[in-house]
Amino acid sequence: MRSEEEHFINVQNVFFKHLNLPYDKSIVDEIDENYESMSPTPEEIEFDKKWDEYFEQKSNLAQKRLDLFKKKYPKLYDEYEKQHYGRLQNYNGLENDIIEISGLINDLSLDFTFIPYYLCGFNLPMYNIPYCFCSSDVISILAIEFKEFISDKLHVIRQCKNCGRYFIPENLRDIKYCNNIFKDDKTCKELGKQISYKKSLKGDKLLDMYRKRYLSLASSVSHYGTEKAIEKFENYKKDGAIMKKKYLDKEISAKEFEKWIKNNK
Repeated sequence: MRSEEEHFINVQNVFFKHLNLPYDKSIVDEIDENYESMSPTPEEIEFDKKWDEYFEQKSNLAQKRLDLFKKKYPKLYDEYEKQHYGRLQNYNGLENDIIEISGLINDLSLDFTFIPYYLCGFNLPMYNIPYCFCSSDVISILAIEFKEFISDKLHVIRQCKNCGRYFIPENLRDIKYCNNIFKDDKTCKELGKQISYKKSLKGDKLLDMYRKRYLSLASSVSHYGTEKAIEKFENYKKDGAIMKKKYLDKEISAKEFEKWIKNNK
């Protein structure tokens, strides 16, 4: 069970990594370190030796053919060199990602009969689907589904800044909150900005002080309704928005902002 759990956590982190979502890097690094520190068996050493010999022979043969090609077709060879260099530059990018994900696929086959779908009553004629994948291994199915998902750059997964759940945004704008119900039949998207603002107030004593002073002046207007109270509140609301923006943009210091708040009593 422990082995299966470790494998699952590793798969989960691979998915998160390639979706640019937070993942436990220590687990991935630890697995890599353990793999590198494992002592090879005599059979593995013998296999590596044979593989190196075979690869060296093929490499020498390929180099001889390239040299011959270079002499006969110098312009085509130069074009080949440029393309080859470009592929090497990009190898550590998307290609490397696909290779890592492909390593999770151990049992996968194509099915053109769609018998399971027909048995489930799935209306295939409505969709233009050429084939389907079959496997008895859940991880393989997840990996191929994941590859299909990330092959389309329009597909993005984000983590909600409020509830922490993962969601697919409706568009590619910088959407931070999901549409899941969070509280009082309201979604994270509806409550997100309000919650985020309250968190910022708790983390900044001056913003909290600014907000409390605002509420105090508003309360005076509702209780007394005098011209003086209204004037104070309207001036604070107007000038306060400017001063708060300057403070957040670091155009004025914390001491200057605090002094302005205290002077508006």
